[in-house]
Amino acid sequence: MRKLIIFFCFIFLSSLLYGQQLPQYSLYMLNEVIVNPAALSKEKNNKVTLMLTDQWSGFEGAPTTQSISYNHLNHNKFKAGISLMNDVTFNISVLNATLSGSYSIPLQGKDRFAFGASASIMQHRFDNSVLKTATGALDPAIGGGVDKQTGSSVAAGFYYYHPDYYIGFSVPNIVAIPSSISDQNENHYYLNSGVNINFKDNNKIIPSLMIKKQGALPMQFDLNLRGVYHDFLWTGVSFRTGDAIVALFGINYGQSVFGYSYDITTSTISIPSAGTHNLVYSYKFKVKPKDRDKDGILDSVDVCPKIPGIIALQGCPDKDKDGIKDSEDECPEEFGLKINNGCPDKDSDGVIDKNDECPETPGLLKFKGCPDRDGDGLQDRLDECPDEFGPLMNKGCPKSPAPDTIFITIVDTVYVSVNDEDMPIFIKAPEDLKEVFKYIKFQYDRYVLTQSSKSVLDQVADYM
Repeated sequence: MRKLIIFFCFIFLSSLLYGQQLPQYSLYMLNEVIVNPAALSKEKNNKVTLMLTDQWSGFEGAPTTQSISYNHLNHNKFKAGISLMNDVTFNISVLNATLSGSYSIPLQGKDRFAFGASASIMQHRFDNSVLKTATGALDPAIGGGVDKQTGSSVAAGFYYYHPDYYIGFSVPNIVAIPSSISDQNENHYYLNSGVNINFKDNNKIIPSLMIKKQGALPMQFDLNLRGVYHDFLWTGVSFRTGDAIVALFGINYGQSVFGYSYDITTSTISIPSAGTHNLVYSYKFKVKPKDRDKDGILDSVDVCPKIPGIIALQGCPDKDKDGIKDSEDECPEEFGLKINNGCPDKDSDGVIDKNDECPETPGLLKFKGCPDRDGDGLQDRLDECPDEFGPLMNKGCPKSPAPDTIFITIVDTVYVSVNDEDMPIFIKAPEDLKEVFKYIKFQYDRYVLTQSSKSVLDQVADYM
């Protein structure tokens, strides 16, 4: 008995030195929420999970842990969970109640990112009546009775996941208010990841890894490998550095999942025991599919889950029934074509009615949907001769220009009408200026103008 007391006093003093050691779970991969609250987002069903751990079985006063948890996942993005855990080591016990929550964000494809947090209230209990002397009497230096104190802690975590892989990081004791019995809550750091390697007929191999770090203790690695047969029977092995080799076994049957593991201690501490046993049982509840907007399309596939819609538009509404969901329809109250972003164009001129100043008559975009029948660049409602080509200065009518007026025809020929007294000296009787260019000549076999040609052009330039 004295050796037993000395042994557990050593454990207790170590806990005060290094802080509160969280329970060890060999089957944490079946309920990852116990190590990372953000893992709630990866769960697909509401479920109850029971976990039992009997460490160093057969050794009096060895640690035992019992926990029960419930995950509530009915919301599309926010998940919640609650758990109750009882951890007993000799005369020290901890009763822990935890409330967890997680929020996920969709990323590209099927990838999602989640962050979560949990808050725990703990009651630490120290039973002094267990500590006795070699004669079996209570130690007068300690006395009998039971000491109880409460403490609390907050955990946080992140989770990035896909149906075929995941990676998570968590800090269980990121904020802690310790009790006077356990006056330190040393931070734990968990990094875990895994991959689903899928084969035919629901067969798969699932390698996974967890890295754990607690205070001044050395870093610990959990290397796991499980094989699943027809999504029914699974088995595997784990190796926990500096601690144990673990055999894994489980069955998935209907809505139930059963898991068992057996730890073979490999550490330098030699403890005569029948090994460590872990049991996990989960029951998944059948969740009635939700349809919040009552449109006959389940929320899981409804793009607009809060607004009644139609199947063709993945549950989104289309008030004007033009085949374009209201959120993408610039005119959700009026029937229109997709090419016009759902807006009507009665005259089919490519200018939607709300921007068309002549909505009943086909027109041009540059005139805001109004026509220009004669193509003279002046819209019909401003054109005094809408069926005859005419310049803008004549308000669209083909009137004769005044003397000395220059305008450009459709062949871009320049005409100038002049009086006789304004004629250049070298023009005898032409009625238009293009006669001048008959006098323009180049030097023989060269591209240089003759001197007289230069003089002609100079006079034309002076006149213009």
